[in-house]
Amino acid sequence: MSRRGMTGKKGFSLIEMLVVIALVALLASLQLPALIGARERARVAKVHVELRQLEVALEAYRDDHTAYPPVRVSCNTADRDHWCQLPPELVVSGYLPPGRRTGMASAMADPFHADHTYKYAAIGPYFLNGALQEESFGMYVPDDFPDCKALSGRYWEEPGAPLAWVVWSLGPNPSGEKALHPRAPISASTWYKATGDHGVIARIKPRNGSSFSTP
Repeated sequence: MSRRGMTGKKGFSLIEMLVVIALVALLASLQLPALIGARERARVAKVHVELRQLEVALEAYRDDHTAYPPVRVSCNTADRDHWCQLPPELVVSGYLPPGRRTGMASAMADPFHADHTYKYAAIGPYFLNGALQEESFGMYVPDDFPDCKALSGRYWEEPGAPLAWVVWSLGPNPSGEKALHPRAPISASTWYKATGDHGVIARIKPRNGSSFSTP
């Protein structure tokens, strides 16, 4: 074979290869938001299912003990990040599986907040740093509860509060403004609404009436 025949086929030039790589990267970047959005929606769906499971556990506990379990908060450095973790009473009584990590009495972990349980709060008894407090745990409740859209509201501590309990996920941005807002998780302004609009995902039980989920 002649030298000319051996060199007759041309390969890609460096510029052509760079163009192809750039096109592949562009197509991948166009698909990435859709992939991220699908993954986020799958996690949101999982959260809603598991919050319903927590409702079953809480109501079963109340049927057996005539009251909902107390809330847990702490200001100790070791576990203050695990504020309002799921109650150990639900684990001890067999309503939830036990956790194996520090700060996680239950294995019911928030998919958006690794190594942390879902949050639980109820207006009533609570433990601070392991000690039962004389006053009740208070929560912000909008004036139009259960619609929760009003910009005005109050903090309730009395047993006659319109709210029984709430369980929630901090959502896709656990350290974000909505997730940690003083009016979360009851105010609709702090709720997760769609991909990119980060907020909390909650299941809420009024004192009188049926429970409901945030969007």
